Order: sequence, then C-alpha cells, then structure tokens
Amino acid sequence: MKRIGMVMLVLLLAGNCFAATGLANGPKTLDGQTFRWADDEDYRPFIYRDDDGEIRGIFKELMVEIFARIRVPLTCNVYAWQRTQKYVESGLADGMVTVLTKERARIFTATDPLLTAREVIFTSRDNPRFAEIQAITSLQQFKGFKVIDYVGAGWAREHFKGLDVIWAPKYKNVLLMLAANRADIFLADKLPGYQSIQSLIRQEPVFADRLKKLVACSHPISTISFSLLVRKDSKWVNIIGRVNRTLTEMKADGTYDRIVKKYQSPTPEENQERAAHP
Repeated sequence: MKRIGMVMLVLLLAGNCFAATGLANGPKTLDGQTFRWADDEDYRPFIYRDDDGEIRGIFKELMVEIFARIRVPLTCNVYAWQRTQKYVESGLADGMVTVLTKERARIFTATDPLLTAREVIFTSRDNPRFAEIQAITSLQQFKGFKVIDYVGAGWAREHFKGLDVIWAPKYKNVLLMLAANRADIFLADKLPGYQSIQSLIRQEPVFADRLKKLVACSHPISTISFSLLVRKDSKWVNIIGRVNRTLTEMKADGTYDRIVKKYQSPTPEENQERAAHP
C-alpha cells in the first residue's frame, strides 16, 4: 500500500509540474482529476510564457484565483495558439480562454467574460495610405486594404470573410510584416498590441526602428469578450455557474481590478498626455 501511495504522489507532483511549465508534446495531466486548461503562449499581457519559461498574464492569475476559490484543481499548458485549439477541440484539454464564435459554440459552453477588449487598427506611420487607414471606423471599410492576423484567430476568421487577409503563423510575425508594410491593417486591443511591440523590439533589435513606427488608430472598431470556454462533453462543464459567481465576487472585493491593473502599462498616447500634464 505504501508503494502505491508513493506512486500516486509522484504522479500528482508531475501533474503540478505540467501546470508550471507546459509540455513539448501536448497535455499529459491526470485525466479527470484536474481541470485541464490550455492556452496561447504569446498573447501578452493576457497569457504568455516569459523569458524564464514561466506562464504569466491576466488570464493566468484570474484563472488561478477563480479555481482556488471554487476548490477545483487546475493545470495550465501553453502552446502556439493553433496548436492549443487542436488539443482542446480533440479533448486533450477541458477548456481555453478565448472568444465564443459561432463555430466554437458547437462544442463549447462559455462563462461570463473574464475580460472585454476594445479593438483598434494598428498600422505603420510609413504606410502610404496612413491617412485613409486612420479614418476607418468600421469593418466594412477594410475592403481594399490588406488585412493581417495570425493563424487560429477564430473571431477574425469569422468576421474577415470577403476581405484580403494574410494569415501569419504567430503574433510576432503579424507585427513584423505590418512594420515592413506587407500588410495595412491589424485589429487588436491597445494593451496587447503595444506590449507585444515593446517585447518584440527587445527580442529583435534589428527591426526596432520599423517596429517603433507601428501605431494604434483612435477609432474603436469592435468590442470582443474573452471567456473560459469549456467543452460540452467535459466532466467539468457544470462549474460554469460557480466560475461566474466567483468572478462577480472578485470584482466586488477588488481582486479582479488588482490583477488586471498589475499588467497594465501606459500606451504611447498616455505617456504623451502625462508628459504634457505632469
């Protein structure tokens, strides 16, 4: 019996390691004993892997707090976004935090929004049609421009039909191609947009001058909500109500704002405003 107990302890410890580091070959957590959450490795500050390999971000801290309060064990693995979705859709994980599209609604049930993003156009100041792009106020006006997004962006795939779209392999490729004027428009929230630009400048200093010319336009184009999507056939699908109640409690007691503000940094526009009004 002692030997069986020791084996179980080793397996549980291994499961906790998966939560901290992720795995190269896919989720291998103990099926049925934890809620297996998979997500994007490169969507800062929402969810990302830092330079030390640690999983961080607003979604990570919100999910850890929520699942601690509802007393459900949680494991987290992050990968390239397209790969993550394949794991979750195939049943190798129970859920992911993203937008509930019509396509995803076939197999997922969504919690209340964990975060709502206001998306604006990012483009380069060097773009020859910069003035035209700045004047855009709706998705319908994207026609005639080359739009770019990354593989696996479900909301974009659903709403960009009929447009001239380039699908880049990763978020960073989107920014590099946009900075090189190989595309005109990238739709993103200012927070992840600017933080990803700054991170990429540090990673790819040779492209720093071009990347610094990427700016967000002022007109909000869309508002999208990120929820925890749980597979309808997961044994954990019944926690949706508990997650929603806990999220409401966290907003009421200040925990939610504390977590979100921790990851916010001033946009270039906000820095200019502060400099003008010290």
